[in-house]
Amino acid sequence: MKDNGVLCWKCRKVVPYKVNSRKRVRVIGDKEYEYYEKFGVCDECHEEITVPGLDDENERILDSIYRADNDLITIEEINSLLKRYNIEKRPLSHVLGMGEHTISRYIEGALPSKRYSEMLRNVLAYHGLMRDYLEKNKEKITDAAYSKTDKAISMIEKLCDHNTKTEVIAQYIIHRAYEVTDLSLQKILYFVKAFSWALLGRDIIDEQCEAWAYGPVFPDIYEKYKVLGSDVIRDYDKSIKFDTYLKKDELGVLDHVIDCFGIYNGNVLMRITHKERPWKDARLGIPEFAPSCNLIPNETIHEYYEEINSKYHLGEVKGVKSYIRTLDVIHVG
Repeated sequence: MKDNGVLCWKCRKVVPYKVNSRKRVRVIGDKEYEYYEKFGVCDECHEEITVPGLDDENERILDSIYRADNDLITIEEINSLLKRYNIEKRPLSHVLGMGEHTISRYIEGALPSKRYSEMLRNVLAYHGLMRDYLEKNKEKITDAAYSKTDKAISMIEKLCDHNTKTEVIAQYIIHRAYEVTDLSLQKILYFVKAFSWALLGRDIIDEQCEAWAYGPVFPDIYEKYKVLGSDVIRDYDKSIKFDTYLKKDELGVLDHVIDCFGIYNGNVLMRITHKERPWKDARLGIPEFAPSCNLIPNETIHEYYEEINSKYHLGEVKGVKSYIRTLDVIHVG
């Protein structure tokens, strides 16, 4: 039931109502599409009534089903494309060689052709392709529009660099985990380093981390992603072949760590590391949340996690949950 009523023509007054759903079949072209249509019912006379906004919502439901069935780009994906490259609708149309108002019409609900849909999805997925289009058609847009998009693509190019193994591992975490921020990325990287020693007997991540106020941090990775602030880090590079950089057992450790820790946000992961001896020992004598770049020695991490692994069997999910439970930072099922 809604807080605000609507006019019922049979009752001749404003009445409370409920929204129900029913199966409906619509024919588009020569194909039938089945979906559940929403409709309003008067609470007093139980007749169907018109509820503002429901018709639009039903059309959006059908539109989503039709696009999925025909593999057409969604309005949400087009909006993501605009945001990703910091470009407006008209300049994007010009850059892609479309009519001036084409992107605007798509945002308003017009269906793109299969060809244009694939073009837009490819540009969304591959920033290098967007760079090619931008350079080819830059004379068709203003200098200001070009500068904004060039800057956005340059930032993505920097984020997609993977010149070190740690950068590759960070990209894998972003690719696999859900809603990774710079804070949670740093902590998951730390657990990858710790677990790889405990489970494989070697460090997947060679770099040492530092005991910053909000937990262990790998400074080079921090510098790379700090431009995003607390925003979720998007999976910008979908073309990287991780198995060309990482061994099978290394990917196994990564997946295990992500499955165990990727469900928590950065603040929870920070509290876990704050309970652990390696971070605490590296900050002895330093006030809480005071700046520090003290190293967390690899040997300290190795010794601590060998001990924890022997007690909790960290190669098993239930063992990791048992360990986290002892730290008393969050309820673990």
